[in-house]
Amino acid sequence: MKLLVIRFSSFGDIVQAIAVPRAFLDAYPGSTVDWLTREDFANLVAEQPTVTRVISFSRRSGILGLFSLAWKLSRSNYTHIYDAHSNLRSSILVAVLRVLSMRSKFAVRPKSRFRRLLFFKFRMRSVLPRPFRAADSYHRPLAKWGLPATVPSGPQFRVSAGAIPDLGPAPVVALAPSAAWEMKRWPVEHWKTLMALLPDVSFVLLGGKEDVFLKELEGPRVKNLAGQLSLVESSRVIAAADLVISNDTGSLQVADQMERPTLALIGPTAFGYPSHSTSVALEKPLWCQPCSKDGRGRCVNDLYKRCLVELEPSLVAAQARALLDRALRNGVE
Repeated sequence: MKLLVIRFSSFGDIVQAIAVPRAFLDAYPGSTVDWLTREDFANLVAEQPTVTRVISFSRRSGILGLFSLAWKLSRSNYTHIYDAHSNLRSSILVAVLRVLSMRSKFAVRPKSRFRRLLFFKFRMRSVLPRPFRAADSYHRPLAKWGLPATVPSGPQFRVSAGAIPDLGPAPVVALAPSAAWEMKRWPVEHWKTLMALLPDVSFVLLGGKEDVFLKELEGPRVKNLAGQLSLVESSRVIAAADLVISNDTGSLQVADQMERPTLALIGPTAFGYPSHSTSVALEKPLWCQPCSKDGRGRCVNDLYKRCLVELEPSLVAAQARALLDRALRNGVE
């Protein structure tokens, strides 16, 4: 058997889909799995031992590039092709492959746009699973191929060994205070209070070059690595940390799929819930929550981001302490 997975982006979505090759190989031992992704994520996917070959695609290639790529892919004789992205590019590509690779079996991860409209606009909460674990949603379409409909147990995301900066004395907690959209960021003052409530902990800040606000969190026990690491290097830091605390962002999904002790701070979004038992989701359920699929939109409360503002640092600190103590006990045992 030979599988092609199509998932171009983004960081968090690729990580949530990363267990698909393992599930396929478990069902069909001796098979191979290729992954088509955007060129800026190729190195991340190449780290996965379950992926035989990474095929990169540039957005600059345009529609002609898509047709050329489809022709090349059709000559690889894939027995199974999975569109795990279901956007315009992947849909065009799959439409061409259905003609050129008529013997292949196809699967598509649905966007469920109509159900999402009912869920968010009309608050018909029964139309989607709650909590919605997006990682599982990448596996449900593959049940028709005899694969499990949920993420396999055990760590699914891996990175090779490599040098990382000195993270400070243990215990080390990696923090991901940023997110693509501001509305799903836990307030900066809450992060400051959290760090004060854990005086014996070393903190590492993860983020991008644009996350200049993280300078507000710097201090004697804090190492700010925002903008200094690649995605692979950031993943290595997550693997080395004793605990990860994150907003709904890619770092959360990495920690979850690595089965690192993780606290997920869930606010207005619906699809960022972790999938593994090593992760704990903390949230403040409100009548309006969730209100957004990814953090875009506007808050309907008089208190902006009430779902995150009322998620108290004391609660997060208590959960963090419990997870750190459990990790210490397991290490001693």
